[in-house]
Amino acid sequence: MMKQTKFIFIFFCTVTLFLATAIAQTQPTIQDRFPKRVGTLRFSATTLALGKIKNNITRTDTIRVYNSGFKPVKISTAGKMSPAVQVTVGTPDLAPSAEGWIIVQYDPSKKNDYGFVLDRFSLNTTDSIQPSKNLNITANIQPSFNVMTAADSAIVQKSRVGSQVFEYGTIRAGEKPAHDFMLYNDGKSDLRIFKSKTSCVCLKTTFGKEVIPAGDSTNIHIEFDSYGKEGNDSRKVNIYMNDPARPELTLEVKGTINKF
Repeated sequence: MMKQTKFIFIFFCTVTLFLATAIAQTQPTIQDRFPKRVGTLRFSATTLALGKIKNNITRTDTIRVYNSGFKPVKISTAGKMSPAVQVTVGTPDLAPSAEGWIIVQYDPSKKNDYGFVLDRFSLNTTDSIQPSKNLNITANIQPSFNVMTAADSAIVQKSRVGSQVFEYGTIRAGEKPAHDFMLYNDGKSDLRIFKSKTSCVCLKTTFGKEVIPAGDSTNIHIEFDSYGKEGNDSRKVNIYMNDPARPELTLEVKGTINKF
């Protein structure tokens, strides 16, 4: 009986130790929860990615912060921010090994832009290693539209485009192929072009007109400067419009560039 009791006790202790170890291994560490280190402070993120947002909806999100140092750290906002950004430091006095948060409110209507945007803000701290901390906010701003009735849908502007891809074939570096994409308004209200955006200055975009009446059309002229480019190349332009069914139109210019 004594041997059986001893065996059960050892078995229980072994299982308990195993479970405790397994639980400890599955618990996220400070490094897991706050992967970005800047000086003695660790952040859940140094870039707050808001993703796609409508330009009439304010988004609020939080960046968590942890003091990995041995001294308290005071935190405050610093410098001029974009009108779209409002930052509140939830824990201005952060003790060692303590967690805090930074609340970020983003109002895209004050950005007056579309597509991918990047904003930065700075924090002043008493961190002796790196007092100033720079954090980023990214978003993809989309046009917003009112809820439409059946009557609205019958008279709304409707965009139509032919081919969305222009293939210029094989060219030599330095050549500037150009193309006119045709944009049509098949609706019964004015179609308006808000903006065009691209990640490369090698693309130049101009519009025949930015307001297209019902039943009318315009050209979107895109010129590609291939200077300094080589190999297979693809570039895209995003056009933002007041078409509820297609607020963002993507056009592509591609081909092969030989250096000589």
